[in-house]
Amino acid sequence: MQRILMLAACLLAAAHAVAAQPKTSDFRPVRKRLAIGQVVPSATKVGQYEKLELRVDLAATYDNPFDPDEVRLDAVFRAPSGTEIRVPGFFMVRQKRDIRDGRETMAPDGEGYWAVRFAPRETGRYTWRLVLGDRSGEVRSGEGSFEAVAGQNPGFVRQSKVDPHYLAFDTGRGFFPIGHNVPIYHTQGQLGDEAMRKLAGAGENYNRWWMSSGGFGIEWMDRLGWYRQDAAARIDLVLDQARQLGMYFMMCMDTHQDFRERGWERNPFNARNGGPCKTPADWFTDETARRFYKKRLRYTVARWGYSTNVLCWEFGNEFEGWENSPDSIQLAWHKEMSEHLRAIDPFGHLITTSFWSNTGPEQFWDLPAIDLVQTHCYTNDDGNVAETVRRYSLHQWKRYQKPHIFGEFGIRSHSTTADKDPKGWAIHNGLWSGLFSFCAGGPMPWWHENYIDPLNLYFHFTALERFTKDVPLGTARWEWLDTTAPEFVDKARKPETRDAVIIPQNRWGKPEHNEFVLQSDGQVEGDRLPLRLLHGDGHRDLKNPPTFVVEYPQPGKFAVHVDTVSSSGLLRIWIDDRQALERALPCGEKLGKKSVYRPQWKLWETTYDEQVAVEVPAGRHRIRVDNLGKDWVAVAKYTFTGCKVLDRPNVLVCGMKTQRLAMLWIQNRESCWYNHGQGKVGDVGAFALDVVGLPDGPHRVEWWETWKGAVARTEPAEVRGGKLTLRVPPLASDVAVKIRPAP
Repeated sequence: MQRILMLAACLLAAAHAVAAQPKTSDFRPVRKRLAIGQVVPSATKVGQYEKLELRVDLAATYDNPFDPDEVRLDAVFRAPSGTEIRVPGFFMVRQKRDIRDGRETMAPDGEGYWAVRFAPRETGRYTWRLVLGDRSGEVRSGEGSFEAVAGQNPGFVRQSKVDPHYLAFDTGRGFFPIGHNVPIYHTQGQLGDEAMRKLAGAGENYNRWWMSSGGFGIEWMDRLGWYRQDAAARIDLVLDQARQLGMYFMMCMDTHQDFRERGWERNPFNARNGGPCKTPADWFTDETARRFYKKRLRYTVARWGYSTNVLCWEFGNEFEGWENSPDSIQLAWHKEMSEHLRAIDPFGHLITTSFWSNTGPEQFWDLPAIDLVQTHCYTNDDGNVAETVRRYSLHQWKRYQKPHIFGEFGIRSHSTTADKDPKGWAIHNGLWSGLFSFCAGGPMPWWHENYIDPLNLYFHFTALERFTKDVPLGTARWEWLDTTAPEFVDKARKPETRDAVIIPQNRWGKPEHNEFVLQSDGQVEGDRLPLRLLHGDGHRDLKNPPTFVVEYPQPGKFAVHVDTVSSSGLLRIWIDDRQALERALPCGEKLGKKSVYRPQWKLWETTYDEQVAVEVPAGRHRIRVDNLGKDWVAVAKYTFTGCKVLDRPNVLVCGMKTQRLAMLWIQNRESCWYNHGQGKVGDVGAFALDVVGLPDGPHRVEWWETWKGAVARTEPAEVRGGKLTLRVPPLASDVAVKIRPAP
């Protein structure tokens, strides 16, 4: 329940935050004749890509200073090249930060003022003029100028011009984000800015902030269209700090927890709270709701768009969570809002969104104004995280010519992690697998407060940062690196026989495939995986039961590990079209190991957590599994005893290359978090493999110890006929390799 408990705490924080906020009635209406007064720039010389702030004294007539339909300030900057850039202005109330007894508070410091923020992308002389409007008309004045000079800021983060799967700054310097999720800025305990200092101190350069009710959400006052100034001030604070620390942020502008259950009850868009939406689905379709959202986008861009430390805008966290909101209305909304945001953001930040269904619905990533592809994945199994991360990452890399960010990952979404993986093997394997599977950044694990920080697992990110420091990610084009199948050095070594285990993919939907051929090494042909849920009569449209084609070297067993059952299940197993088993799986109070009643669906869910097995004779067989019950049966794993024959090293080999650098990550497949916890990880015996497709001639090979991120040894090597033979000593966990032409 770890992740759910954290989110529940966020909701409680949200309730406190909303209750503590000033009311809209605290802002006094202004009734003045339209005029632009004194304009005070923060500097007359500004570094390229650094912040210029204009403080504007103005007069107008309005009730709500945050509503651009009532009062609108814009600045038109003219660059040295002659390009004109229109930048929205905004109203803000400066806040005084106070920290006492480990608790942070923000209090208004003055009655507020109008401002414009800008970051010059060229060097030379800029001029500006202001445009101010209210319902009485429009005025233009307040001209001025400043000088933009060369500086150290590398600029905004863009899609790399060299390789579309990676990121680079305006200056062309590559950027590879490394970080973990700290989505909520805490105002007690470890404060948000303290957390960022700790991340940066470990070599992390990236975080994902939630602009939610319990975090940086600004539209959580007593009426829509008014913005919390304490939350806005905290965003100012972390962006100023980010510039000093070299941190970059994905700014997630909403999250599903605010659009379901208790979150929706408090949401200002809810009609019960005076908003325009009767249901969360109305948020996507109601014209008034969309108009309010666009106003918030304008304020967001006006106040924080200047910052080069905003890596990207993320529309929301996991859009499946907006209750009863089908993809069709969400897709139309994403198209409209991504195009609108692209049009109003003069700095051109990258745009993304996210889904909890792993790689997400493809039609969203195909939208032209969605720049970054995302994956969120909690494996909820005991398998090797590296292989799951690699499978999803390669899917995104092959399917899209866009950078792929693995925005969330972990081994559990509904239970604790610290007790299962205290050393962070899943973090380690996920990070290195993501890097070597063409991710645009290191996959981002969850659980900062009760896992990564208290167990001090920051060193995993430090190790990856050290390895990537001289790797041209974003500045060179990366390709697949071919290798031959690894072979044991000891040719007399006898094959090992083990159980083959298939861990299903955990996502909702109809399975794409229904036949899975198990190879002798325990891998599934074509990297196919069945889905975790065997659907019954309740979702006949989602049924596509699996058939496994497998060779049993000797008589053995086929086992289905039944986890949770909804309503009731009826499991059947056929071997070569002969029914071998029928097992009823009823649900109800006091059944199984645990039963929970789900009032929203008026049914019981019962956890069995047990193996259901049948005998299988030697030979090649087709084994079919189906559920003929009322609802779904969740399968944790399928086991084929004695069907994994290891006559080759049981390693995962991941390779990639540019014209001047080849890299490999080689992992002992048994080196996963679960096996380490059970003490079941044995060394893979010494083996060799050929790296294929390298230029002939002398090379230098660096062998990296990945736990600390350090070079273990360096050795010369010769490439002949495009091949380089690597000899790997007995492998306990994993090793990384860099291969470069000799200087």
